[in-house]
Amino acid sequence: MRYFSNIWQAITTLLIGMRVTIVHFFKARKGIVTLQYPVERWPRPERNIGFSFDSYNVIRSRLHVDMDDCIGCLKCVRACPVDCIRIETFKVEKGVDIPEANHIGVTSQGTQKRLLVTRFDIDMTECCYCNLCTYPCPEECIYMVGGPNSSKHEIDYEFSEYDRNNIIYRFAKVPPEEVARRKAEKEMEKTAL
Repeated sequence: MRYFSNIWQAITTLLIGMRVTIVHFFKARKGIVTLQYPVERWPRPERNIGFSFDSYNVIRSRLHVDMDDCIGCLKCVRACPVDCIRIETFKVEKGVDIPEANHIGVTSQGTQKRLLVTRFDIDMTECCYCNLCTYPCPEECIYMVGGPNSSKHEIDYEFSEYDRNNIIYRFAKVPPEEVARRKAEKEMEKTAL
């Protein structure tokens, strides 16, 4: 008896699947089928990469960060859908004297910086050029180059590199010895507690 029930179940599931296929076959609209390659071709997109605000093409651009204005808020990291931005920060205690070379102080918009940004890397091989990371930035320090931002940074056309590590842009300018010193201080604080 189980043998015949298995045959019946196989036939009914096959017919249900075929019914879905047949319905789609008769209700197919024009333009939803694949193209016949040698005969038909997809239309080519326009190659206009103008510099005006309305015709500027973000895809031909890349991300740039003005580290003098970065406060290390991590809003761009949270907004990035592909996680191509990596930031590490250290909290700077009030009254600690840190040289201006480490970009602690006041931003161009007057915001007091409380975090030392020791790492700000953008992996452009993972970036999908969606421009979503630029909108939440309160200091407007991360932006796509060229176009509307051509006064800040000119557009770059060539991104090809022999080594993948050259496509990872490292914007933090903190010396490695400063980072090592800060990590050692933080470890000592943890062990003291």
